[in-house]
Amino acid sequence: AAVLILGVDPGQNGGLALVEDGVLVNGIRMPTLKHRQKKVIDAGEVMMFLRGRLGLIVIESVHAMPKQGVSSSFQFGRSFGAIEALMQLQGAPIVYVTPAVWKKALGLSSDKQASIDAAHLRFGDPARRLIRYKADDGIAEAALLAEWGWKTS
Repeated sequence: AAVLILGVDPGQNGGLALVEDGVLVNGIRMPTLKHRQKKVIDAGEVMMFLRGRLGLIVIESVHAMPKQGVSSSFQFGRSFGAIEALMQLQGAPIVYVTPAVWKKALGLSSDKQASIDAAHLRFGDPARRLIRYKADDGIAEAALLAEWGWKTS
């Protein structure tokens, strides 16, 4: 049976991507809403995207950056927590992986363009349709996270 894997680049500028047996099925930029001049995760949009039975969820294990301000660190934590809770509601196993681990396994650096190029090479036309702009790097990284999950599970 085919296994549907969700890759999650959890930041507000991140993305979600579904990979089934190594094929990129769908992807979106992280859905957000504006609330009092701040972006918050659009939980309803995330849930609508996740129609289907997930076999595995791979979330990039990230944290606030040392030089980040208190307000942006708090905002980042809120977003990560929202995504984490929504993923737990899916009922599928969750794997957390640091960028250092998954990017090394796929031969990538921290360069976002390299992730976009790798997704285009690995997934072909579906990736070219879903990842068209530099701002779509979150979709590319989510797809590659799912790919890492597919290869390691």
